[in-house]
Amino acid sequence: MARDFYHEAVKEALIKEGWLITHDPLTLLSREEGGLQTDLGAEKIITAEKGITRIAVEVKSFTNPSIIHDFLLATGQYQGYSIVMRKKNIERTMYLAMPFYIHERLDDLQFFKDIVAELNLKFILFHPQHKTIQAWKE
Repeated sequence: MARDFYHEAVKEALIKEGWLITHDPLTLLSREEGGLQTDLGAEKIITAEKGITRIAVEVKSFTNPSIIHDFLLATGQYQGYSIVMRKKNIERTMYLAMPFYIHERLDDLQFFKDIVAELNLKFILFHPQHKTIQAWKE
C-alpha cells in the first residue's frame, strides 16, 4: 500500500498531541478478505471517566489538480472503511486527515457542506510543514 505524501506529518502531529500510534497501517480486512487497510490506528486516554479513545485515520494529501475529485475519492474510502469497521465490530472513530488549507477551500462550497453533513464526516486538519494538528472537526 502506497503511503500518502503527508502520512508521516500526520503521524508526528498525533504523537505531539499525546496519541499513541497503535497501528501503521491499521488492517481492517485480512488479505483473504480483501486486504483493506486505513493509514493509522491511534489511541489516547482522555480522562479516567471517559477511558481510552480509539481512532482510525485515513490520510489524504490532495496533491492532484482537482481537490474536488480527491475529496470525492477520499469520501468513498472513508465510507467504505466506516462500514467495514461497523460490520467487523472494530470500535474506532473514523477520521479523514487533510491539510487545513484544503478544508478551508472546500468549506466555501455548499456541496462539500452537504456531503459532510449527510455522511457525518469527521476531520483532522493538519499543517503539513509544522506537523501539527490545526483542528478536529466533527
